[in-house]
Amino acid sequence: MKYKSLLACTANTRELGGLRTADGEITRNCVFWRSDVPVSPSAEDIEKLLANRITTIIDMRTDSEVQRVPDLLSETDGFEYHHFDITEGSGVPETLEAVPHSYMDIALAKNMPDVMKTIAESENGVLFHCSAGKDRTGVAAAVILMLCSAEREVIVNDYILSREYNKEKLEAFLGAHPEIDRDICLANEKSMNGFIDLFTQRFGNADNYFEYIGLTAEHAAMIRNRLVMR
Repeated sequence: MKYKSLLACTANTRELGGLRTADGEITRNCVFWRSDVPVSPSAEDIEKLLANRITTIIDMRTDSEVQRVPDLLSETDGFEYHHFDITEGSGVPETLEAVPHSYMDIALAKNMPDVMKTIAESENGVLFHCSAGKDRTGVAAAVILMLCSAEREVIVNDYILSREYNKEKLEAFLGAHPEIDRDICLANEKSMNGFIDLFTQRFGNADNYFEYIGLTAEHAAMIRNRLVMR
């Protein structure tokens, strides 16, 4: 199967739409897009984003990542760019067993409340991204889907798709870093299942998590009502 990013300038831009919730509802398209960094968006990419009203851009990379590889949508008319520096999850965990714990660190990052608040309050669609669109982006996507009562299998399957979309980039990275365990870098079921287990043990559900990080029930409802068809 050929996996094609929604944008020509990225490898891993995908919808959070078209997914089934535990209530039998379907998530809407063109509300939230998850992505790796849009390095050099083409005119067609920009037109596609604007046509689909994806105009809020959330960059979760560190300051050094942004300086090294700028998100050029930050300089493009028609977009509202937000940079929320999340240092947690920007490196490679030492072991596969450490990955779920690193994902909890991302969920509890100092700037994650700003990410979720901006997603909730955005007037139009949102593209949120980190560097590869797998870890920090994967955690944000999982929290959103948990908030919308998506089943675990749906959340895990959405996460592991990064393994397919990022295949070429992953091979290049591992070729340059042969000392790194391949399994740690792969988006695999064990990593996301482990994170969901830790998240559920600590918070019970995503509504409680929102309260813990200082956001309101209204913010949770805003995200849910925008994404889920009723």
